[in-house]
Amino acid sequence: MLFLESIERRLIEELNPKVRLVLETGRYLIEGGGKRLRPLVTVLACGMCGGEPERALPLGVGLEYIHAASLLHDDVVDGAKKRRGRESANLIFGNEVAVLTGDYMYAKALHLFSTYGTMEMIKLVSQAVMDMAEAQVLELSKVGELITEEEYFQIIDGKTAVLFGTCMAVGGMSGGCDSKEKLYEAGLRMGRAFQLIDDLLDYAGNPEKTGKPVGNDLREGKTTYPLLSVLKGLDEDEVRKVLRDTNPSQEAIDDLRRAVLSLGGDLKTKERAILELSAAKDILSEFPDNPYKEELLKIMDFVAFREL
Repeated sequence: MLFLESIERRLIEELNPKVRLVLETGRYLIEGGGKRLRPLVTVLACGMCGGEPERALPLGVGLEYIHAASLLHDDVVDGAKKRRGRESANLIFGNEVAVLTGDYMYAKALHLFSTYGTMEMIKLVSQAVMDMAEAQVLELSKVGELITEEEYFQIIDGKTAVLFGTCMAVGGMSGGCDSKEKLYEAGLRMGRAFQLIDDLLDYAGNPEKTGKPVGNDLREGKTTYPLLSVLKGLDEDEVRKVLRDTNPSQEAIDDLRRAVLSLGGDLKTKERAILELSAAKDILSEFPDNPYKEELLKIMDFVAFREL
């Protein structure tokens, strides 16, 4: 894909810490793979708006560092042992090193934006990081509970969608576009779709492709859209029992997961994701047709159909 090699190279080059252990931890996470959707969206949005995509490259790298930092912190909070099919960084290097490496990546992102961006971009990125932190705390506070659909979207908008919105807006701004609100909304909708499919994969994904077992959200007591979409067809007391159990049996998880799928929770989730992407595409239809826009639309289709 366009710019992917440049992004991978720059992610390693810009890391550049003075302490070797920070480099080892950061490289371990970065070299573990990833779709690099956030930096790709950033540089492609710049090109779509008539700018030189390479100008947005360090900004996209900074946004990927923010994403990587959030993964490091999430894995510590969740006590994760796997990330992208291999041992998580916190398991290899320890929780303390993982958290502090995440802190370093947040700071590196800010440094990149202060060097290559504008004050308006820095404000946008800072708000995204605050939203991400608040959403993670909200999600933690709701563990073991049946949440509402409104609460669900409040959580996924914060922890995932706002960063996609920021990528699209920052890319457009670096390309000279003055429609940052529209681009942000398009990115936000794309991010919602991404998280919806991610939550669907936890119910119906192939562990060999996703690199993680199904049922993790239920095991952690989290209510996500596949469950919410068919809740009326389930025994809520039984659902709460699984969510509140700090160590639910595999049988209980599998039974609930299969019940959700049998009621069409997978189809309903995918339909909602496609609806969000359709709204994002409608916004992009207002922008000039060019190869960069075509690539953005391809990424949106990938978001909807990945690993399914």
